[in-house]
Amino acid sequence: MQRLSWDLLRQSWADRYFIGPLSEFISRLHEDRGDDALAVVIFSPEGEAVPPPLPPVHLLILYRSPVDFLRDNLFLRGRDPSGILNFFSYGLDSFRKMIKDANPLSIHALQTGRILYETDNALQEFIS
Repeated sequence: MQRLSWDLLRQSWADRYFIGPLSEFISRLHEDRGDDALAVVIFSPEGEAVPPPLPPVHLLILYRSPVDFLRDNLFLRGRDPSGILNFFSYGLDSFRKMIKDANPLSIHALQTGRILYETDNALQEFIS
C-alpha cells in the first residue's frame, strides 16, 4: 500500500472519469462516518493497474469498529449516485486477520492500494 497526497492524486487524475464521484464520496463519508472511518484505499482486487481504465473503481473502507459488510455496503452505495464505485468495508481488526490468513483480496489491497483518506496514521503498519 502506498500513501500519496490526495491533492497530488486529484491533480494527476483530474481528467479521469471517476475523480468527481470519488471526491464527493470521500466528503460524504467523512461527514457521515468521520469518527469511525479510518481509511479509504483505491485498489484492484484482481491485482491489476490502479486506477482502472474503466469502471468500477474498487475502494477498501476501513473502520475502527467491526462492520456488518452487507449493511455497510448498502449505506456506502447510497453515498455514490454515480454507481461506479465498488466497496469492500471491514473493521481494522478484521482486515488484519484477513492479511494474517493470506486472504487474496487483502493481499491485492496491500500490493496495489493507494491511500486516498486516512486518519490517525491508521494504515502505517501496511505501508510498503
